[in-house]
Amino acid sequence: SHVRAEPRGRSFDDGGVSNAFSGRSETWIADFVYKWAPDGNSSDTHFKLQGEYLMRRETGELNYGGDGNDYAARFRQSGSYLQAVYQFMPHWRAGVRGDWLRAGSIDLGSLSTTELPGLVVYNPSRQSAMVDWSPSEFSRLRLQLARDTSRAGETDHQLWLQYIMSLGAHGAHKF
Repeated sequence: SHVRAEPRGRSFDDGGVSNAFSGRSETWIADFVYKWAPDGNSSDTHFKLQGEYLMRRETGELNYGGDGNDYAARFRQSGSYLQAVYQFMPHWRAGVRGDWLRAGSIDLGSLSTTELPGLVVYNPSRQSAMVDWSPSEFSRLRLQLARDTSRAGETDHQLWLQYIMSLGAHGAHKF
């Protein structure tokens, strides 16, 4: 997929200082899904691999700090995820997932990036593993462990125990 926009005067606040960007913004997205089930029977055992990659490019002018000057600006960021889930027996699944963001590149022409207070270029990521059990079509018990580095210089280890249930009418089908 491809999305193109032309933001004009898109403003943002940086510690009480008003800034604005005008130019062209493009986002490219690629995704895929691969499914496998032995003998075509996914109710007993199956595997699913899926991922997505996004890239954004922006070119235009940045009015930084309200100084009345416009600076040529080029930004590029990207992000992706990849996950795999394997149902190894009826009602039981295990999976892993990785998420990544890349700050990419910042080119501000004559304005040095060292002149931008608070600018932090950081590439956050998160990796997680899970196992879940579905005793019925209406409920699932899930245990998940994650290592999250969303904040620069800090690693957050997370453990979830989650109970998911579904309420409401639905058509009859085989579980």
